[in-house]
Amino acid sequence: MDTMLPGDGSADTTVVATPRLTFRVPPAFFELPVYETEEQVGQALIELAQDVYPEGTPELWFQYAATQLPVVAEMMEAGVSYAGFCLLDLDGRRSTATVTGALLESVPDGRKMTAASVAAELVGLGGEEAQVETVWLTAGEAVVRFTADVTTLPAEVTDSGRPEDVEVGKIAVFLPLRREAEMVLFELSTPCMQDWDLYSDLFFNIVNTIEVNDGESPVEALVPQQPEDVPPSGPADTTNGVQVPLQAQSVRDVFG
Repeated sequence: MDTMLPGDGSADTTVVATPRLTFRVPPAFFELPVYETEEQVGQALIELAQDVYPEGTPELWFQYAATQLPVVAEMMEAGVSYAGFCLLDLDGRRSTATVTGALLESVPDGRKMTAASVAAELVGLGGEEAQVETVWLTAGEAVVRFTADVTTLPAEVTDSGRPEDVEVGKIAVFLPLRREAEMVLFELSTPCMQDWDLYSDLFFNIVNTIEVNDGESPVEALVPQQPEDVPPSGPADTTNGVQVPLQAQSVRDVFG
């Protein structure tokens, strides 16, 4: 599949491009190095840790990189081509969300489907809590699926120091591409459900910047098999109880 590589950023957005697609993310997003080679991922995660914890220590940065390495490996194996997360300081309360993007191809049965047909396929997957809708983005008609899962966070990443069950809200956008056995898939996940409205607005601001670089409108495509769920990868405190400041951003920083 095509690889989404970080592009040159402008003053208020970061442009991410592939030979087929471009889209824009807010400047305050931290990027996980899913686009790096296997040999470079470890060093890239160390550099990311230094950005996330600018007042941390080499030991903390190494712990953070070790924690994120299997997550990034899962994403790369699942075909994720872009992964970024934001850290917000909302009146002293920490909040986070993750956005991933992928260009899927190699459809097994070769069936061409419209966005409406993709929606019918997703509804058929079941799930009482799932909500499926068709929407028009700047790049064309797409399908949106809203879900919520319960995830158990380990003790080392919770404020209480005990394992906690948290609800993780997710939005997935499926954009079928014309003539190609390809599907653009963007997903947002957040364990901060009290900030759901903020993150859903942010997510749709991102997906509305998707542009397809083939001179055609994306009106038909094939429905690929969905990759297995990839766990959200917002940064976790790995400081064994030692408080190290995160490089949190304000809402203004994130929206640009």
